[in-house]
Amino acid sequence: MPFHSRLLSSSGLLLHCLFVIGLILPFNTIASDLSAQLPDIGKAGTSVLSPREEQQLGREFMRSVQHNLKLVDDPPTVAYLQGLADQLVTSLQESHQPITVFLVDDPSINAFAGPGGYIGIHTGLLLAARNEGELVSVLAHEIAHVTQRHLVRAFEASSRMSLPTMGALIAAIVLGASNPQVGKALMASTMASSTQQQLAHSRSNEQEADNIGLDLMVNADYDPRAMVAFFEILQNTQRSTEFAAPEFMRTHPLTLGRVADARNRAEQYPIHSPRNNTTFELILARTITRGKENTATPLGTHRKKSAWTHEAKKYFSALQAAKKGDYPQARTTLRQLIQENRHRVLFPYSAAQIELANKRPQSAKKILDQALTLFPGNLSLVELYANTLLRLGESRPALEILKVALRKNPEYYRLYQPYAKAANTLHEKAEAYRALAEWQYAQGGLYQAVAYLEQALKTPGLPPYERLTLQARQDMLKSEAEQLKKPVSQTSGEHLKDTKH
Repeated sequence: MPFHSRLLSSSGLLLHCLFVIGLILPFNTIASDLSAQLPDIGKAGTSVLSPREEQQLGREFMRSVQHNLKLVDDPPTVAYLQGLADQLVTSLQESHQPITVFLVDDPSINAFAGPGGYIGIHTGLLLAARNEGELVSVLAHEIAHVTQRHLVRAFEASSRMSLPTMGALIAAIVLGASNPQVGKALMASTMASSTQQQLAHSRSNEQEADNIGLDLMVNADYDPRAMVAFFEILQNTQRSTEFAAPEFMRTHPLTLGRVADARNRAEQYPIHSPRNNTTFELILARTITRGKENTATPLGTHRKKSAWTHEAKKYFSALQAAKKGDYPQARTTLRQLIQENRHRVLFPYSAAQIELANKRPQSAKKILDQALTLFPGNLSLVELYANTLLRLGESRPALEILKVALRKNPEYYRLYQPYAKAANTLHEKAEAYRALAEWQYAQGGLYQAVAYLEQALKTPGLPPYERLTLQARQDMLKSEAEQLKKPVSQTSGEHLKDTKH
């Protein structure tokens, strides 16, 4: 069987369908039914998938996400969300999957946790939060879903299904993609059981995520009452006749008992001092400016821009000016902000963006040169700087700064594309193909990554050491691809076997 066709093997099809389950879970009525089937089987363990297998599952999950959803391509905003998540996980004692946060360009109020530690936040939820604490409460809740491996437990449940049941489930997923009503009917006939038991399992997962999320918030010095406040706002929205229930409430069942439990637990902690929300407001300013007019979420009425800090108001005015094409006004305002507050990397970053939008890459380069002396190694700045250098035709400096950044942060996959472009311009074909391979691998494109490494190995005059390195990487990815061919139960057995030794 050709190597690139292995994804269509029977076991590959099973895994692919399970990836689809992970993608569908948060987004429609079929997902709500399926999520109710996930059992609470006690303490999260590693009996189903090894950490490496779960990472690959996560990459495949993200591949589907990127294919089916519109993600926000704004490094500072994503870095802000990632930073909040990093603060929350610092207190965790047990090992867990690395947490990776991404932003979905969708006005619905929703968030979801996928396999491999991937957490999606909708722009609608970001805009609905009134302060950073409320946003953090959602992140903490989703992180708890990851650390407790709630989604991974579905694999243990599915491994106990009969073949006819699994076949019907796959049919439900495939048909449900084009006809939700048919998919829902198939799901009901395939997985019918005690409704009360299903709800109990779902609620137990949600309550566990609430409890752990509250602890994460407290350990990161956030007031846990923010979680309760956000829940209550969502409930009030649901009661409104003008708006439908937020998507978050449909994918994360929110009952009066659950809110009461969270409130009682939150009240046991000391009251925290209010946190500074300026950074949160700056990110809101970017999100609002980037969106279309009249797309504010219903909950946005709870938060008035008039209550923002002076910094946030000024920053918002600069972004609005740039959006209207008034670059001189935007430039003047950002210069003032940089002078008033030099410790905010967002200001020089935005100033450089405005210069690029105004077709002044040389001015952008000057701003970024100065910014990198104050914030050396900042990955958002490095990416923008490298792309600015490429725009100016300075491929060698771009390649060198990217090489240093990737050596320290090989997981920051966004840098691989400009790296490949710089290497290709400099006729370093093997390096370009290697970078594209790593980019594809990070997106879940395992087979495309292997193909790019094959192209790299065919580069004439490749030094022996570089050839060995590329070959070793390709062998590693091929081995990973072979593991994907095996049924879940077989790979699980091998994992258990390995752990005994």
